[in-house]
Amino acid sequence: MSNDEPIKSALVFRWTWNIVKSFDDLEKRLKERLFYVLRPSNDVIVATSLTNPSMIIFVLICRGDEGDLVVIQNPGGWYDEEDIIEHMPLFEKSAGIRLIMVK
Repeated sequence: MSNDEPIKSALVFRWTWNIVKSFDDLEKRLKERLFYVLRPSNDVIVATSLTNPSMIIFVLICRGDEGDLVVIQNPGGWYDEEDIIEHMPLFEKSAGIRLIMVK
């Protein structure tokens, strides 16, 4: 992939509740752990770290007791997909959810 592509990589995970039990609590927990968070609808959270520029964007979609997580890396990111997967337990712990990789 060339450096002028607008998205470097995208990964999809399934998630379920763990420490947090509601989407409102998930939003609050991410903000408390220094994420910039937008909530464009009741069932979608978009988050990124407060570092500037951000390299990774997390899109969480809620579907009741579970949901989908799309992890998007912009072209400025220096991670390969294996690095992102390896570091997802840190996001999982920060968010208070449990992740399952979707292939």
